[in-house]
Amino acid sequence: MTLRALLFALAIAVAALPAARAQAPDAARVEAAKQLMLAAGAARQFDEVMPLLAGQISQNLMRLAPDKSKDIADVFQKLLPRFVEKKGVLLDQIAGLYAKELTLEELNGIVAFYKSPVGAKFAAVQPSIMRQSMALGQRWGQQIGIDLDAEARQELKKRGIDL
Repeated sequence: MTLRALLFALAIAVAALPAARAQAPDAARVEAAKQLMLAAGAARQFDEVMPLLAGQISQNLMRLAPDKSKDIADVFQKLLPRFVEKKGVLLDQIAGLYAKELTLEELNGIVAFYKSPVGAKFAAVQPSIMRQSMALGQRWGQQIGIDLDAEARQELKKRGIDL
């Protein structure tokens, strides 16, 4: 390796140091991010999703083997608690994302908001609003798809393309 190539490689490595430090937030920020997620109700939302997911999977399996429904239900009843415990892995990863993007002061400010009466109310209504929003979005998307299909067919028909 020539001296110029070595110096170039060293310059790149030194330039990457601040970026590497920025990618690994300190423990205080990660802990504040975890507190944010707890105060915001992220863990509760996960607790609501897991039974729904398990229910959908078990129902699908029961459709495939209706005569084995009791066994399938027993297996899912046994497995669900073990999988719910795995939420910590996801929450830690998400906390890392928050900690990477927000300062300790910002994280603490958001936690303070969620611990206030207004923030607690916001966190409490958020799951319901998210479920309703998803339903609205699905209906909106279906209608947009129908409308777009109809108008595209009309325009294509004007061009002599009848689909």
